[in-house]
Amino acid sequence: MQEALTLLASLPRPKKLLAGGTDLVPALRRGELYPANVVSISGLSEMKEIKMERGLILIGALAAFSDLVCPPCFEGAHRLVAEAAGQIGGPQIRNQGTIGGNIVNASPAGDMLPPLVALGARVRLCREAGERAVFLSDFLGDAGGACIAPEEILVEVSFPALPVNAAGSFVKLGRRNSLAISRISAATVIIYDSYGRIEEARLALGSVGPKPVRVPSAEALLKGQKPAPDLLEEVVASVGEAVGVLLGSRSSASYKKAAVRGVARQVLQKADPRFMNSGEING
Repeated sequence: MQEALTLLASLPRPKKLLAGGTDLVPALRRGELYPANVVSISGLSEMKEIKMERGLILIGALAAFSDLVCPPCFEGAHRLVAEAAGQIGGPQIRNQGTIGGNIVNASPAGDMLPPLVALGARVRLCREAGERAVFLSDFLGDAGGACIAPEEILVEVSFPALPVNAAGSFVKLGRRNSLAISRISAATVIIYDSYGRIEEARLALGSVGPKPVRVPSAEALLKGQKPAPDLLEEVVASVGEAVGVLLGSRSSASYKKAAVRGVARQVLQKADPRFMNSGEING
């Protein structure tokens, strides 16, 4: 790692890091990028670990999407990480692409971003002179892109492990499911109190802006309530209104405002079946 940081600091700009290469290599071939130097970090095995430590789930930036689908860390409430990773591209992309690359690429349609934002993830970045940690929601720029210096390497992403009385899920709307770039995606994390009421709710939407957005109005409606179909409809309506305000007069606004309501409904019902009515549960 230190050798890579030293080399990166010494090379002139423009320069690029090569991890899985699923975004960088096609861009180079298309002539969209002209870096003077490309530094491969794909051999840094210490950046491929996935572990739980001191109440945190730590994911090395070079962990492939296929590595995120099965680990015990991503069962139960944490399954939204595995659900998102399992819907990225085809098997070749999942085996080659990395979570760090997906974060740094910062595509508005990046499948891993809404689940990580909903989980309150932080990223750790290192450079020869030191390191810093920042919430993923702040690392992703308001106008798109990632706030990373050319001399920095994203080393790790982490988030607090959820309690046992929690649920989580991820849903995406695309033209051809896993092979599609997300047109809209949603991730939710719900934490319950001892009476089954919602103590905390987080709902993050992807592909409705330059970076994933939380929906505070919908989250506030859920807090302190028990999941029920009537509550769901209030929340779904709130999500549609919030997205309508966010998109304004854009040409995609009417489609996305309608579609996001369906995605929000699905992700909440997937997290907690109590949001379904009896006909939906039996059907």
